[in-house]
Amino acid sequence: MKHILSLQNISKSFDKTKVLEDISLDIDKGKIISLLGKSGSGKTTLLNIIAGFEKSDNGTMSLNNKIIFDKNHFIEPQKRNIGFVFQNYALFPHMNIFKNITFGVDNKPLEEKQKIVSGLLKLVDLEGLEKRYPHELSGGQQQRIALIRAMALNPQLILLDEPFSSIDTMIKTTIQKQLLKILKNSHKTAIIVTHDASEAMALSDKIIYLEEGKIVQYDTPINIYKYPKTKQIAQSFGVASFIKKEDKTYCVRPNDVTFSKNGKHRAYILSKLFQGDKYIYEVQINDESITLYSTEDIDTEYYSVEINWDKLTTIN
Repeated sequence: MKHILSLQNISKSFDKTKVLEDISLDIDKGKIISLLGKSGSGKTTLLNIIAGFEKSDNGTMSLNNKIIFDKNHFIEPQKRNIGFVFQNYALFPHMNIFKNITFGVDNKPLEEKQKIVSGLLKLVDLEGLEKRYPHELSGGQQQRIALIRAMALNPQLILLDEPFSSIDTMIKTTIQKQLLKILKNSHKTAIIVTHDASEAMALSDKIIYLEEGKIVQYDTPINIYKYPKTKQIAQSFGVASFIKKEDKTYCVRPNDVTFSKNGKHRAYILSKLFQGDKYIYEVQINDESITLYSTEDIDTEYYSVEINWDKLTTIN
């Protein structure tokens, strides 16, 4: 599959503080990539370097096999053909939706602008809102307008900086599904910065996980969940416990442990929480604390458990 974006040996420091270190990655055309990591891990800096808002200290970047920057070249942001959706959407409050969407295509005749706007509004199910102003729209509607404004110039790549941070939790899942549908239907390549692992897993073909300015894992959501490379990644993508055996540390997900009257491990039940369809138990095995799920209502302090060692992944 053709790589639309390639980064090689990207590094960035601010006042001698290294923010990114030796970032190299390839992104395939039409894929949705999430960029995840704790605050200060370098997510936004990497996005800004790709957009051209920051300059890398070294390395190279190519977009669709065209050099965007290296030691001898630097293409300005407005000439990169990259769309950017800002965290606060950055819609112009004094312009109606038609003018917001066509802000970057002023050189085209009115009839062509109308065709572009009509097609994009249809794509996001907002037909007929051309004359409205941003303040007359909901947060989810503003987000979709910000997205299609970025798409109006038919960019090769779209960058989104925490696009759901301003969306009410109650409707976030619906908006995520809409965004995913829009990006997939338009066959766009996108990089989404987020701090929400569930968001990244729901939206992404692959996830880039940064720790202290380095790519620690770049993989599919299912592989990152099943085979996390660090404890931080394991805990970011769901409930994870850790248990040592023969000088190795294993990542234990709740479904990897089950109660059993004849289990090989004696467990002390520290706590029990009812969740409707299941109970969440915290049990102690030797000196290790393990979380497990069960439909059983166990009313005793001690029980035995079985650990599915074949499913467990060793971890750093």
